[in-house]
Amino acid sequence: MKAKVYLHLEDKLEEVSVSGPDKPEIEDTIMVKWQHIVNLIARLVNVPTGLIMKVTDDSLKIFLKNNSEKNIFEVGESDPLGCGVYCETVIGKDHELLVVDALSHEKWYNNPEVKWGMISYYGLPIKWPDGEFFGTICVMDTKENHFSEEFKSVMKELRNSVEKDLALLMNRENLVKMAEYDSLTEIYNRRKIDSILNNEFKRSKRSEEIFSVVLIDLNGFKAINDNFGHEIGDKVLINFASSVSKRIRSTDYFGRWGGDEFLIVLPYTKKSDAENLIDKLYNNAVEDIQSFIPNFSFSYGIAEYNTNDEVYDSIIKRADDLMYYMKKGHKTR
Repeated sequence: MKAKVYLHLEDKLEEVSVSGPDKPEIEDTIMVKWQHIVNLIARLVNVPTGLIMKVTDDSLKIFLKNNSEKNIFEVGESDPLGCGVYCETVIGKDHELLVVDALSHEKWYNNPEVKWGMISYYGLPIKWPDGEFFGTICVMDTKENHFSEEFKSVMKELRNSVEKDLALLMNRENLVKMAEYDSLTEIYNRRKIDSILNNEFKRSKRSEEIFSVVLIDLNGFKAINDNFGHEIGDKVLINFASSVSKRIRSTDYFGRWGGDEFLIVLPYTKKSDAENLIDKLYNNAVEDIQSFIPNFSFSYGIAEYNTNDEVYDSIIKRADDLMYYMKKGHKTR
């Protein structure tokens, strides 16, 4: 995700990459650790304000603040990008920033934080491992402050600790993706969708609420690989998965069941409602692939949970039978 930050001294905007929606949430244990860090940096130099700021595509928000009555700012407060706060320059320059006394500086004297009495500043950028900016870590003071080299070194070590936490979160998320997502189509893999199906079955057994499944098979997929090559075959799988993902409901689960077979799990959904959903997405999904594979189509079978089902395999078996009934031409669109 891109954002434009204002460089106060140069009087210009700089485009940077900032945290997108794909980034993991900051866990509570890490929040506690970071809180200790902002408390520490403020105490080390006896200043009223220590902050961790988070940058978005349009603002800089206070993510954490030191616990002190002297800190006049509140978590959640934000400034729009472009107003020229100190932290924008840190991010735009991707470098530390020291302002000893804004009042005596020909350009910093009218900085937005000055109206709050924050005339000195030291801050560092915080980045994700992929280079996107999370935000900044900084301290501010109401009086002239040169911030010693020793303190700057400590701040850099603490910033590095924060960035290591971000790297840990991303590595953990990548491991989860490897365990739960199909590497080609980026939808749930067989293991994950099977687990979801099992949980949905157990829930329905307890509550007697229904759910439905849709088992899908791409028609003539072997011929596509043979005639067009496996690269095109992969493109079909990727595009089909993307097309369906965009059109199912947010409450539904979609995964690759194996090879060219896919499974949709639809909680609290009757078979008739599942049929309506497939009716709506079928033509669009087919048209997306027919743009590069003529006559592409897929077959599907829909089955609904009933209280006689002892294992969820029986639901899949009904869906599988109906799918092959359609594949043999007994059901056409």
